[in-house]
Amino acid sequence: MKHFGAVGAELDIWRIEGLQPRFWLRDDDATEPSASLDRLIDLVRRFDVPLLLAVIPALATNALAARLTSEPLVTPCAHGYAHRNHMPAGEKAVELAGRDVEAGLADLKAGRRRMLDLFPARLSDILVPPWNRIAPELAARVHECGFTALSTWSWQNSGTTLPELNAQVDVMNWAGGRTGHDLEAIAAELLRRLRQARERGGAPLGILSHHLVHDEAAWSTLEALIAYLRLERGFSFYAADELVRRSRPIPDAH
Repeated sequence: MKHFGAVGAELDIWRIEGLQPRFWLRDDDATEPSASLDRLIDLVRRFDVPLLLAVIPALATNALAARLTSEPLVTPCAHGYAHRNHMPAGEKAVELAGRDVEAGLADLKAGRRRMLDLFPARLSDILVPPWNRIAPELAARVHECGFTALSTWSWQNSGTTLPELNAQVDVMNWAGGRTGHDLEAIAAELLRRLRQARERGGAPLGILSHHLVHDEAAWSTLEALIAYLRLERGFSFYAADELVRRSRPIPDAH
């Protein structure tokens, strides 16, 4: 694809340096079955791409659990608790901040119980904070709720001692009118993020989507991006939980 010429050159540098890109896909804000969710699932089926689906526990329905029963590529995880902002007016929205840590932990524990009820055999232990933000003092204690990793945004560290597997390439242009990025813009962003990942020794690179708000530009860009990486370049996508497992040190046998 013509838009990805510079990306191809960057991937050649990865190969020369003996590095292998590790791509993975996350989608946020799922609550119930919908035509847009069906469209996303069809896309990951066609390209054989594992999907970490961030589900809002307080809003998730039994129908969603039933819909995902026969979708082995889709792994649900907790997306906070209720996707409710607890910050004062004028500040950036955060659910997992702005109040007592114990209250946040109580919500996360309740949310995890709900998710285990819905997805008893398939639930990821990764926590995706709404709006990709979490107070450091809460991040430091989310393991008390049964979580084994966090997933937020870019290369930030949320203050947790757990592995943090973040997304870096968002197909949505939130600042530019909440529309999908065009292919030229997403190729430029992929190039920028690949360079950053290479500088970090070949860190995993996460692609982020939000199926509920996608316009046709977002759908088209997401499909073209995955098609380029999977079909033209031949890269496999990784399951998020596999990448988390690989990030943990191997226990000393002695």
